[in-house]
Amino acid sequence: MTRHAAPPAMSLFDLIARSWELGAPVRDIRFNVVGSSVAVTMEDGTMAFVQVRDAEAPETRMRTEVDSGRMTIRPRAQALPVPVRSDGPVAAPDHGLWQVAQQGFVFVHRDGHEIWRATARGLTVRVARAGAGPVTALSALPGKRGLLVARGRAVEVISPEDAGCFGAVELDHDVVRIAPAPGGARAACWGPGRVTILDMAGPCPVVSIATGGAAACLEWSADGRWLVGGCRDKALLVVDTEAATADRIVDFPGPVASVRFSGAAGAMLASGAFRVVGWRMPDLPFGAHEGTPVETGRPGLTLVERIAPHPLRDLCAAGYANGLVTLCQIGRREEMMLREGGGAPVTALEWSPDGTHLAIGTAGGQAAIATFPKAMFK
Repeated sequence: MTRHAAPPAMSLFDLIARSWELGAPVRDIRFNVVGSSVAVTMEDGTMAFVQVRDAEAPETRMRTEVDSGRMTIRPRAQALPVPVRSDGPVAAPDHGLWQVAQQGFVFVHRDGHEIWRATARGLTVRVARAGAGPVTALSALPGKRGLLVARGRAVEVISPEDAGCFGAVELDHDVVRIAPAPGGARAACWGPGRVTILDMAGPCPVVSIATGGAAACLEWSADGRWLVGGCRDKALLVVDTEAATADRIVDFPGPVASVRFSGAAGAMLASGAFRVVGWRMPDLPFGAHEGTPVETGRPGLTLVERIAPHPLRDLCAAGYANGLVTLCQIGRREEMMLREGGGAPVTALEWSPDGTHLAIGTAGGQAAIATFPKAMFK
């Protein structure tokens, strides 16, 4: 008698996510401003581009069972379109990807000297030729207000269209991280041991603040007072820009690779521990003050590598060192497993602007877009 094994049960991730094997570790993943395209940078400098629009979106595959009222999602029937790939290595992955205008992206070319743009469909073009030295930091102001390019101590604001100079300033320290404040009126320029806040009307320095550690990322609070940075030496940098002072929260179990603010939950959240850690705004830890901690999700045995607060809801996605991805409500222990662990670490995590899609990248070379039906967030 022939026995037929039952087909394996499909997970939530199988049903609502699209996944692609890209062949190299993912370093950065980013939606464009309008949320129509996702750009991915790999460790070898190659890039991939995926259109967000899905011919078999989970919403179209849902049905409600008449007898039980239970909602189900049928599996996909068609193969996924292949991502558009760059012809070869084009990007310097250490500098990341940045949104420019409504649909494009900007990045540092792999030669380290030129600034390039990419369209939503993957066409890459040079914006700025090589300057006086290698690019040490890059970011973009909202809209078409300009690109912020640092070459050592020199910071220049250039046009994303033709590289025309809108303004320049020379600082008293090297710059390796740039973060525009919400609205783009100010920008933080961090270098070893110091961060300078620029007024972008000049641009001109407003204040220079001594800091410690090595910031891997920088993030502003919505009110423009707090600047926080994740550090590779297992610490969190906290800067009070109004008081022009800085502090460090130390002894995280691992490097703090991502730190973000959640407007919906009124909290600052960080990776680098065995659960999502955070504090209520505006009561952040500073000096002898411990702040008001926010406990989110359940503590485990695996480090949280990346976090991404939902842009509209008090939810947070967490990506772990074993590839696990969960969704949790900020300030609560309950969490939902989206992607099972047991694989390569999560290296990139970002929500689409409308909060419908979550992009995921891993050190194993997988990129994915999970699309959440509206009924899941009721």
